[in-house]
Amino acid sequence: MKEKKAIYLIDPTHESVLGLGSDTMPLQLGFLGSYCLKKHEGKVEIEIFKFMRNLKKAIKNKTPFVIGVSNYLWNIDLSYKLISLIKEKYPETIVVYGGPNYPEEKEEQIKWLREHPVVDFYIYKDGEISFSRLVDFLLNNNDITAAKKAKLSSCHALIEGEPYFGELEKRIEDLDIVPSPYTTGLMDKFFRHRLIPPVLTHRGCPFSCTYCTEGNAYYNKIYKASLSKLTKELDYIANHTTLTGTLRIADSNFGMYEEDVNFCEHIGKVQKRTGYPDYLCCSTGKNQKERVLKCNEHVGGIMRFCASVQSLDPVVLKNIKRTNITLDDIMSLSDKISDSDTHSYSEIILGLPGDSKRGQEISFSGLIESGISNITQHQLSVIHGTEIGTKFCQKQFRMKNMFRPIQRCVGTYSFGTKRFNAIEIEEICVANNTLSFDDYLEARKLYLTVGMFYNDRMFGEIRALLRFLNYSVWEWIKLIHDNQKSYGKNIRNLYEEFMYETKNELWETREELIRDVNKNINEYNQGKLGGNIIYKYRSKAMVKYYKDIHKIAFLNLREYLGNKTSNFDKIINDLERFSHHQKDNIFDTEYCSEESYGYNFIKMMEEVARGKKDFSLANISGLTKIRITHTDKQKDLIRKQLKIYGSDLAGLTMLISRFPIKRLYRRAQIID
Repeated sequence: MKEKKAIYLIDPTHESVLGLGSDTMPLQLGFLGSYCLKKHEGKVEIEIFKFMRNLKKAIKNKTPFVIGVSNYLWNIDLSYKLISLIKEKYPETIVVYGGPNYPEEKEEQIKWLREHPVVDFYIYKDGEISFSRLVDFLLNNNDITAAKKAKLSSCHALIEGEPYFGELEKRIEDLDIVPSPYTTGLMDKFFRHRLIPPVLTHRGCPFSCTYCTEGNAYYNKIYKASLSKLTKELDYIANHTTLTGTLRIADSNFGMYEEDVNFCEHIGKVQKRTGYPDYLCCSTGKNQKERVLKCNEHVGGIMRFCASVQSLDPVVLKNIKRTNITLDDIMSLSDKISDSDTHSYSEIILGLPGDSKRGQEISFSGLIESGISNITQHQLSVIHGTEIGTKFCQKQFRMKNMFRPIQRCVGTYSFGTKRFNAIEIEEICVANNTLSFDDYLEARKLYLTVGMFYNDRMFGEIRALLRFLNYSVWEWIKLIHDNQKSYGKNIRNLYEEFMYETKNELWETREELIRDVNKNINEYNQGKLGGNIIYKYRSKAMVKYYKDIHKIAFLNLREYLGNKTSNFDKIINDLERFSHHQKDNIFDTEYCSEESYGYNFIKMMEEVARGKKDFSLANISGLTKIRITHTDKQKDLIRKQLKIYGSDLAGLTMLISRFPIKRLYRRAQIID
């Protein structure tokens, strides 16, 4: 029998003391591999790799016929340097790249291929059919030049620097023709690592946002996998997963379709039977709010609910071709889920065309008043495959871009006897024709304030009181931000350190960044540099300086309410005690408080969460004895999360960035 040809599919990830650059199982490579095996059964053997040590061991045992490489922003330097060394040692191995980190304009595609000469072929857009056809041609001809000249569908290649590009292959409309990489066993090896398993129920996105790769017309139609396929995948995942409780839904708009409700119903059944998953990480659709809520109900409230707006400034929205869910709808959803265990959040992007310091405040204030429990401020990343990344758009809005290392994606590696540094670089917009660099810095500083004092319901009881009294939560947050005299030395230093790191993680050119990072590579290898600085300072505030930020929150609450007509001293004093017992030293699971308060704060928070209006303090006045402690379920959850991430600052930073911390606040219960 003829020996099978070895095909290795790799999605290399950075590994450091700060964690993995990518902690998700390589599902897209799984699709590529399962479809190729289906088409070439008996002719090829396929193995997927994420960790370099495993790939190096496999290559020693058997030289691959083809290596397929996933190309993302967070692994391009690592993968290309690794592949260059592999190609140097095994020149007959054929290198095929694919993934979204590739230009849209033809002249830029040619330039990219010329700058990456080790790449024999690039599969443009969806890859299962095109990759399989390329493998078929190479199995029958074993002639790279002939394959390039054939101009196979979606295959981009150069011969002596000149382009040989095939026509774009049509998308797969029936996702069931691609066998599941889970049930076929291709992903089994990854269950031995702390990697999150993803599931894809739909492909495509109906929206046309200019900053997103799926805003391209190619992806505008939605194609679906059957419920039968998805339920089998989930059953398989639940039976094999032991090192994580998270399931990731890879769709762009999960919860928009009736099929999503049916799938969540099955997830709920599996969850009751096995305990998995305990957290559903997904990006929910901006329409069909009742359907999204139904999905969340089926899975017991563990779903991550996303009400992304990117901006609430109408000028920005027009520039990026986006329409949003209304703030009334966001408020309605927030009232139903934000004070539950459900992790709800919204995203805004700093630096979009038309953005400004005022625009950022409009977005923050609107979302805070809507009641959403988390707001994430992303920075505008100028990436391949997006309209906003084109030269025309850059020139139109006079975008000023700088470069920074991608968090957790810098390190020193080796192949054979050769060592190399790999540095992944992100190009971000730090100014445009309506946003100065100084305003960019101020917007980042404002985000730190929101992160420390608002996100994850850090002071959810203050938010509830202000809504109960029909006062503005945003005005209280803005007062904290502007009232730096109330900070004290620790928090003033924290802000100064944050601003210093914010400026110093930016470089004018790629070349300067590479030079300076290489000089300090040991600092990155040791985890002293290279992490997410927002989460670093949020976790530092929560773990090291909680008493300081707690004091600041209530000082500013007193100042804010002191300007109102009534006297709120007593309720503020009681609420301050209540808040302290819920969150001080949050990872201490033996902590327990039983105290009496002059108000029923539990009733107050429940009525606010239900969206009830027209309150008076008489509704909640009266001596109330309350026990505040972690539940047994929370204690188990804390032990589990600390085991996964560790209890040092780096580990807690990862935990806060990956897990809804509000689920760990001690529970309050009336005992008399």
